[in-house]
Amino acid sequence: MFIKNIKSVSLLLGLVVTIAMGGCTQSSQSSSEVPDAGLSAAQTEGVKASAINHSINIDEKGRALRGHDPVAYFTKGEPVKGSPEFSFQWNDAEYYFATAENRDKFISNPAQYAPANGGYCTFGVVLAKKFDGDPAIWSVHKNRLHVFLNQEVQEKFLQDESGNLKRVAENWPIIQDKSPEELEAKS
Repeated sequence: MFIKNIKSVSLLLGLVVTIAMGGCTQSSQSSSEVPDAGLSAAQTEGVKASAINHSINIDEKGRALRGHDPVAYFTKGEPVKGSPEFSFQWNDAEYYFATAENRDKFISNPAQYAPANGGYCTFGVVLAKKFDGDPAIWSVHKNRLHVFLNQEVQEKFLQDESGNLKRVAENWPIIQDKSPEELEAKS
C-alpha cells in the first residue's frame, strides 16, 4: 500500500511538473488538455478542471475580448473586430488583431494591451465577482483597457472611479484564480 501511494504521488508530481513546464512554452495545446500519464478518467478530469486558467475571460472559441483587437482601443480609440489571420496565443487565450502591425505591437508588450482583470467586467471585480466583459463597453483608465458588463455598470463604476480602481487593485489578486462559479457560490 505504501509503495502504491508513493507511485501515485510521484505520478501526480510528474504531471504537475509537466503542466508547469508546458505553461513556460508557447504551444498550440490547450491548457485544458492534459497528458494521460496513466491516470484514471476521474483523475484526469480533476487535473483538467484544475488546469483551467480562470484569470482570463474567454469566449466559447477561446478568444479574449470576443475576438476584438486589444491594440485598436489604444490606436483607433474604438473596438475593432480582429481576424483569425492575425492572431496570437497569450496567457491561455487567443487574441485577434485587425492588422499584423497591431499583432506585433501586442507581442512586443502584451501586458500593456491586454485588458485589465483578464477581460472580466471591471465593476464586477469591485464586487469581488467575475462577470463577462462586453468589448463594446469599455474605457481606458491609467493606460489600461477596462471592459464592463453593460453601459449602466460602466456609469456606476465611473461615479467613483478612483475608489473603484482601488477596490479592483485589492480584490483582483484575491479572486483572479477563482472561477466565476466559485465566487458566486460564496455570496
